[in-house]
Amino acid sequence: MPAFNRATTVARAVESILGQTLTDLELILSDNASTDGTEAICRRYADRDARIRYTRQPTTIGAFENFAFVLGAAKAPLFMWLSADDYALPRLLERAAAVLDAKPDVVCCVPRVEFFSLDGRRWPSSGTFPLLDSVRANVHTFLHDPRDNSRFYGLYRRTVLQQVSPATGYYAVDWTVAAATLAHGRHWELDDVLLVREASEPARYMRLIDESFPGRPSRLFPLLPFTRTVLFGGLGLPLTVRTLWLLLRLNVILHVMYCRRRFPRYSGVVERLGIALDRLTGRLSGTPGR
Repeated sequence: MPAFNRATTVARAVESILGQTLTDLELILSDNASTDGTEAICRRYADRDARIRYTRQPTTIGAFENFAFVLGAAKAPLFMWLSADDYALPRLLERAAAVLDAKPDVVCCVPRVEFFSLDGRRWPSSGTFPLLDSVRANVHTFLHDPRDNSRFYGLYRRTVLQQVSPATGYYAVDWTVAAATLAHGRHWELDDVLLVREASEPARYMRLIDESFPGRPSRLFPLLPFTRTVLFGGLGLPLTVRTLWLLLRLNVILHVMYCRRRFPRYSGVVERLGIALDRLTGRLSGTPGR
């Protein structure tokens, strides 16, 4: 559980793990030099429960680096990230671990996920769909629409995550991690909502893009680091014609989304281009996932 200035939500997140029906676990809490009450809350829980290992970073590191820190500190064969503003329902770990124990060809088991907003709205995640076909078909299905990528918060085989996680973070690095694990096995979806995530405002993703790229031109194509890693990062993914088309399509979609907010006059032109490309992708490469 990486945390940064989550004094209002971290207790709920911690309680949701300590209340799991699977009790043989370790909770690794990494406080990213928070300046609010996060440290005091985490230390209080760590003093109460020996299953919690708390670390406070001496200075603030990047968000991805904090996620990487808790992964590097893990020892158990199964591993799951949980954001400090999300929470798990009691049977999540028990049910997901049972799937991974019974199915050696599965590397990720993710429950269905529900989002909630601070104004009280709730809606289901669309990013936990199962990927149980061949490696090629699974990669195609994932790249067709990674959506909110809630599968990133599934339960994984730790050694696979450590093998595929990039050395540094970048925009959409969570897509890289999820896609790379498909070279090692399948993704299973539980049929119950067992994870609840706090939704981020759309403007946050635009700010992430602006913060991730020092120059304005590079912000126009925020998926280029992700694309380079898929193509040239040695992930072991099948680089088919469809894979190339799907990567191009995703780059155009993110380009359109960014321009729609930052350059609305120009966005109409690229949006029409994106629609045409989407239709062309379907005609050239067939049914999604095949």
